[in-house]
Amino acid sequence: MMFLASANLRDAGPGLSGTAVPGRSLLRNEVLSVVSGRTAAAFVLALAAAFLFALSNVLEQREAEQLPDDQSLRASLLVRLAGRPLWLAGFGADVSGYVCHAAALAFGSLVFVQPLLVTGLLFALLLRAAITGRPLHRRELLAAIVLAAGLAVFLLVVSPHGGRAGAPIGRWVIAGPVIAATIAVCVVAGRRVAGARRALLFGLAAGISFGVSAALTKTFVHLLGHGVLPMLQHWEPYALAVATLGGLLLAQSSFQAGSLSASIAALEVAEPVVAAAIGIGLLDEHVETRSVAYQLAIVLALISMFLGALTLSRSSEFEEDPAEQLRQRGFVEPEQANPT
Repeated sequence: MMFLASANLRDAGPGLSGTAVPGRSLLRNEVLSVVSGRTAAAFVLALAAAFLFALSNVLEQREAEQLPDDQSLRASLLVRLAGRPLWLAGFGADVSGYVCHAAALAFGSLVFVQPLLVTGLLFALLLRAAITGRPLHRRELLAAIVLAAGLAVFLLVVSPHGGRAGAPIGRWVIAGPVIAATIAVCVVAGRRVAGARRALLFGLAAGISFGVSAALTKTFVHLLGHGVLPMLQHWEPYALAVATLGGLLLAQSSFQAGSLSASIAALEVAEPVVAAAIGIGLLDEHVETRSVAYQLAIVLALISMFLGALTLSRSSEFEEDPAEQLRQRGFVEPEQANPT
């Protein structure tokens, strides 16, 4: 179709200064057809990616929650999960989602594609209800919509551009320990609690790791353009591998805690926020925040994301065994929770 548009432009050229209105109209229609076609392709592929990511989360979480708690945060957790066909199907859906995501970005801009991916949160809750038979409560659905809307606005408004491919090592020396300490705090706190709160804290740690991976991926792609051997002489590819594998382990440990709602809420919020923060703070990317409207939109989006994630984490405490959750929180006596 691009070839047809070029041909029409060449044929209409002599009449551009005259009255060849039909030629102009034909050219405009061809260009609009190309643009609308690319936009439609990006839209469909982005939704397909969101659906596949959601399917991956549901299948992986279903398998991870069946493993004992003593496997949490251990490499053996990934080994045991890799031996489960359903988890491998979820991992395959994840890979397919990345393929669709990359294809969507080939047809549409980052600003258009990324907000569409947040629909994966809603897809995940609906798929969980369909696959597991667990009811989807109205409060949970509303919280997911608020979170998804806030995240979509955040991605739309905070769309960093420009910047450099890699950050100076001095900046990473300062930011690295802060990021590592934040992940460590989430992990330590998560090990001291159970259920939805553990899923939320481990999910936050995983989201931070994946946010770092997103920033390092930009540097990795840039270095790869200079050749494989020169790339291997830099530290960023190795840091990318550690951040990605660490994020994968943390995400599966979050799923293992048994609360899909809390896990994906934390992951969906932490990853883009951390990636944007690193892009702005370390890679000198720019964000349009000069107007008060932009600043207000960012603040409201962050508040919506926080409230949505908090509500999801609280409502999901009752996904598994409401009586047991009440007993643990001190509202029900043990003999009441488990009558004989």
